[in-house]
Amino acid sequence: MTRYGYPLLALVRREVRKRYATTMLGSAWTILQPLALMVIYVVVFAVILRSGREADSARDFAFYLLAGMLPYLAIAEGLQRATTALREDRALLEREIFPAEVLPVARVVAASVAEVVGLVLLVILGIALGMSASGWILALPLLVILRIVITCGLAWIVSILTIFVADLAEALTFLLTAWLFLTPIFYPADAVPPALQWMMVANPLHHLVEAYRSVLIAGRAPFPEAFLLLAWAAAFAGAGLWFFRKALDRAKDHL
Repeated sequence: MTRYGYPLLALVRREVRKRYATTMLGSAWTILQPLALMVIYVVVFAVILRSGREADSARDFAFYLLAGMLPYLAIAEGLQRATTALREDRALLEREIFPAEVLPVARVVAASVAEVVGLVLLVILGIALGMSASGWILALPLLVILRIVITCGLAWIVSILTIFVADLAEALTFLLTAWLFLTPIFYPADAVPPALQWMMVANPLHHLVEAYRSVLIAGRAPFPEAFLLLAWAAAFAGAGLWFFRKALDRAKDHL
């Protein structure tokens, strides 16, 4: 545990500090960024674009979007930062005792800080606005952990592939945008045509978003989504770690 835990903690701290090192407010942005995102969504969708909806309905729609966007943004940022993980820290790869698997994971965990802060603020804001919270909210940390494991599996694959295919870093932005719009975040899942419903079943982000919304908004157990996420997490993490270790030596030769 020490072999992985200490390097991971040190790298996560470095990533967070490096991101805000040149800003005036420093690490305060870890709170200000998700707070600003929440304010924008609430103002835009609950005030400006109410489209005839009642205030409560418009507010609920803003929370509906935030519950989907927070995990998506954490995944997108984690994967984009993982594309440069091996190149930025190639000096560490030269140390035989250093666990290279930690490098992409550190980027994923660092990108999750804003998500965790945003979720806490979302819960607090919801309670302050009179939205009820059930005991199932306690399952949220488990869902975040499953989301991190899924992202780590993808990050291990992406961090290696970008060494061999430099254009992947650019294509990833398009792929993540496509994933966003193919997932029911801005629209309900039942709006998807029956002929395309299979895409929802095969989309892990859809199950993740539904699980988040279950505990944050519906106040119900995140089942069966949690079981599906556990299977996705095991599959992605297993495949990603295997591929990373298998291709790492060849990737080092290209750095």
